[in-house]
Amino acid sequence: MASQFVDDPRAEGPLADLTSAGMWSTAGVVGAVMFLLPGSPHEHLAAGLAIAAFAIAWGIASFVMYRSGWSMSLGTRAVVTAGTAPIVGLAIWASGGASSFLQPLLFFTVLFIAYFFPARLAWPLVALFAFVYATPLLYDPASLDEVYPARTLGFVVAMAGETLAMQLLKRRLLRAEARQRVMAERDPLTGLYNRRSFDAALEQAIALPEGAALVLFDFDLFKAINDEHGHPVGDAVLMAIANACEEVVRDGDCLARIGGDEFAVIASRSGAAGVARIVAALETAIGAADLPPEVPVVRASFAWAVAPIDATTPTDLLDCADQRLLYRKRLNKTAF
Repeated sequence: MASQFVDDPRAEGPLADLTSAGMWSTAGVVGAVMFLLPGSPHEHLAAGLAIAAFAIAWGIASFVMYRSGWSMSLGTRAVVTAGTAPIVGLAIWASGGASSFLQPLLFFTVLFIAYFFPARLAWPLVALFAFVYATPLLYDPASLDEVYPARTLGFVVAMAGETLAMQLLKRRLLRAEARQRVMAERDPLTGLYNRRSFDAALEQAIALPEGAALVLFDFDLFKAINDEHGHPVGDAVLMAIANACEEVVRDGDCLARIGGDEFAVIASRSGAAGVARIVAALETAIGAADLPPEVPVVRASFAWAVAPIDATTPTDLLDCADQRLLYRKRLNKTAF
């Protein structure tokens, strides 16, 4: 079963799994070739090839997760990544310790950590793999002859710089994506959801077995406000009403501006009783809205439809509510 985790936008589940697949498969294949090349130490050849096989197998498992849509939460992925540290340390030992030819492949791991994990998880993991790189100092008597302390320091500085640069770039990327998401989902004037988001939310809500309520409302004689006071005043009215209505809509419900002065609320798992509460709350909010002085009062017309009682498809539910709103507005006109 597919699993979606949104605990942090850095998780990027499927992309992380695809990257892991490529990273581990490449490291396994290249590592095996490096072990078999002339001049490579063959004292621990069997162990080295076994570790390469493990890397390839983990790469395949990551690809299977990517293809299936199943993924890990960010915390679980951090634990799994930390769990590979002993394998990497063993690979360095098997390939020569201080003279290991596999150490440059550690940059794969650092890039993965720096891109897919937030700072609170990335830096401890980078420190862990820096320690893994330094482990030959603990057991290889040739480490001083190989200038390994200096090489370790250089590697740690490079890892830290790479991580810092990647963290800054990822932060800028996430901010840009957030801005684009707002532009795609929100009405630029009121900040409410736009028609595109409304359509998607209505389709999701109507599919729920508990049903959903759709409330439409617009403002009587709103055109006269624009004609008499100008569009800036009309815009100020819409923004004030949007702010007021946001305060009374439940978390999880969708309040959207779907065109001109027409607004909508999609209330999941709501029936007729819920609609009455929603309309009453909206009417109170509109009456108390901080309107511009040119327009001290606005009057709204409301209509609603409830799924599955009134309709079972998004189009039919919207049409039902819209027809009722037109009828209500005609009644309101005769009252003036």
